[in-house]
Amino acid sequence: MSALYVIGNGFDSAHNLKTSYWFFREYLKKYAENFYIRLEENYGFYQIDIDDYHNGPNPQKALKRRDEYVYDVFWKTIEEKLGYVNETSMLDFSQSIVDALDLESGPVGIQDTLDDYWEEQYSFINELQDYVFKWAKQIRLNKCIPLCNELVENKDDIFLNFNYTNTLEKVYNIPPSNVLHIHGGLPPYCGIKPILGHGNYDAIKKCKKQIENAERVFDEASISIYNAIADFYKSTLKDTKKILLFNSGFFNRLANIDTVKVIGHSLGKVDHPYFKKILDSIDKNSEWFVYYYKSEEEYIFEKEMLELGVNKDKLHVLHSNEFWKV
Repeated sequence: MSALYVIGNGFDSAHNLKTSYWFFREYLKKYAENFYIRLEENYGFYQIDIDDYHNGPNPQKALKRRDEYVYDVFWKTIEEKLGYVNETSMLDFSQSIVDALDLESGPVGIQDTLDDYWEEQYSFINELQDYVFKWAKQIRLNKCIPLCNELVENKDDIFLNFNYTNTLEKVYNIPPSNVLHIHGGLPPYCGIKPILGHGNYDAIKKCKKQIENAERVFDEASISIYNAIADFYKSTLKDTKKILLFNSGFFNRLANIDTVKVIGHSLGKVDHPYFKKILDSIDKNSEWFVYYYKSEEEYIFEKEMLELGVNKDKLHVLHSNEFWKV
């Protein structure tokens, strides 16, 4: 029997790697400012003019407050937030364009015009995955040292890695054949580029339904805007169903797993399908060790794992210090 390690971003952060999505934001601000501005504004977070007197005598403090707010409500859970674009704003703007055209026959004969507009406004999101790849490539591991002895040259266990980096392979010398970068990673250990996105399939289904309704009444404005919204969601979709199917061979290897250790993972809803797949693949009597970093996470992690279907008698929620001291 062997163990399965589920590795999240907290694992890399413990090695002082700047791998949280907040550092991705900093990368975008430096190297892709226009993309960064458009991304945040599309979710309702507009830039602050530090020369605006409304920001008070200390504009830098106002900027810091704004950044803290944006982190808490967007970047901290960016993958989930990508699945909830500001549809109301897009719909309102679409209607304002239609109203300005003052069409006597209603919203007919304008779809091409609107399609061109939405392409110009929202096609920028197609660059998201390329920027994630470029950001991940510039993260350096040369100063990393192993922090967990049980992982060094571990050739017996299996690793489900949610990180893009090659920390396991390069720092711990774990065989690449035992590591699956489930959301892509970097060469030479992973041939699939990093994937960042949401799992909100319902949003896409809703748009398709709206398009069907609009087509029945020849409402070209609604057809155009809901096509644009659907395309936006598709561009930021992390297709977990497709990923699980593609990696079915890996999960078939988990039949002999008797221990699962989850370290550095936030257990976000977008990744729940993977944990359900693990539960379906491993021995039902397997022990689960889930490690938290902040004290408030202890209750949250226990609740999440129980809701996923982990047997309470087999669940151990421990502070991450218990993991790193091994």
